[in-house]
Amino acid sequence: MAPHTAHLEQARYLPVVQAVMAQAGLNIAQDRWDIRTEGSAHIVINMGNLLSVRVAKTPEVGQKVARRTEVLRRMPHNLPFEVPRPVTRTISRHGYTACGVSWIQGEPRRPGPAPVKAIAQLTRSIHGIDYDGMEPYLDQPHEHWGGKDWAATLREAVIPHLLRSNRKTAEAVLDHVLSLDEVTPTFIHNDLAGHNILWNGDKLTGVIDWDHATIADPAYDWASLGSWYGWESLRKAITAEEEKRAKVLEHLLAFQAVAYAVNNCKGGAIVRLALERADRYLMDRKDDILTPTL
Repeated sequence: MAPHTAHLEQARYLPVVQAVMAQAGLNIAQDRWDIRTEGSAHIVINMGNLLSVRVAKTPEVGQKVARRTEVLRRMPHNLPFEVPRPVTRTISRHGYTACGVSWIQGEPRRPGPAPVKAIAQLTRSIHGIDYDGMEPYLDQPHEHWGGKDWAATLREAVIPHLLRSNRKTAEAVLDHVLSLDEVTPTFIHNDLAGHNILWNGDKLTGVIDWDHATIADPAYDWASLGSWYGWESLRKAITAEEEKRAKVLEHLLAFQAVAYAVNNCKGGAIVRLALERADRYLMDRKDDILTPTL
């Protein structure tokens, strides 16, 4: 949506956005700016279908912008969908850090079925990426919601704050995940929910927000896809055994959101909202969780 000009002029991030636009060699009127503020880490401004500017919401996120932008720079160019490509350097102004990347045509699909061939091609392409030389710029596994101590984060900082009636179910989720056999890690997107996948009708046009890309269990990506598009949409992408594994990890998604909010110093209201969503999920899925088909 176009911004209200008077409100935008007061935005503290406006100088860094203007600096990025200038470095990109563009001068796009503010009434052609589509500002998205709902993301947890960035404000994204799509400018006239020509440029996307990603502004870190906090100094902590800002410190990671250059590293994560380098991942985009090193992504292969033979993927069957577009990836945002850096078109400016990382720029900081007045405490805000931003970078300009290429705009990608398309919009996310609503939750529900998606073309199975496109989903299969998507997963094969991402998990087949040769990440040689990319490792220094990738997130560590689980970095954004607990890192190596992710299980302790859930037990100590998340589960005790859930409704008492949900805590047994939450412990079961964690136990099921920890009981999974190890698998060979691959390159994964690590936030492959539907809001990061762009479509033009049934044609998959782009994948955005690679901030948490890492080397880990590919079932984390399958879990996100299955949760958004439904498991039938993955029938050409994964085996029955892989689907079972991904469904175990799907139960972890709600807790990741809470742990992310806790670990990234979000305000109390955001933590409470994430907890409410996790509690609703546990109540809705209690029978599936306590009687898994492993």
